[in-house]
Amino acid sequence: MHSQHYLKFHPADNPMYLKKLGNWVITFINSQDEFTNIQLAITSVLPRQVSDNLQPTRIIIHQTEFDHRWLIQQIECYDSLDGKDKLLSCHDKIGKQMIQNIMQEFNKYDVEVSLL
Repeated sequence: MHSQHYLKFHPADNPMYLKKLGNWVITFINSQDEFTNIQLAITSVLPRQVSDNLQPTRIIIHQTEFDHRWLIQQIECYDSLDGKDKLLSCHDKIGKQMIQNIMQEFNKYDVEVSLL
């Protein structure tokens, strides 16, 4: 079984209150008035290639009981070779690269986030 990966946000940078950072939009998957089991989608608004045929589309994160720590549930990419969405993990080279890209872009906007 794979180990789980988390995005840890600085206490001042709760992703529930962020809307758009650079080329990424953060939206609620479930209702905003639901206070438990919160899931967010970090979605790319600008198509970009991370490999010859893969484009990152979104990352689904889930709030945990630990403050400021969000479980990375899935990483979604569009595969132009077969015209389908593909799920990646943080163990995949492309998945890791996608997470690193998001963290770098968030840092440009003074949003501190790290991978655990």
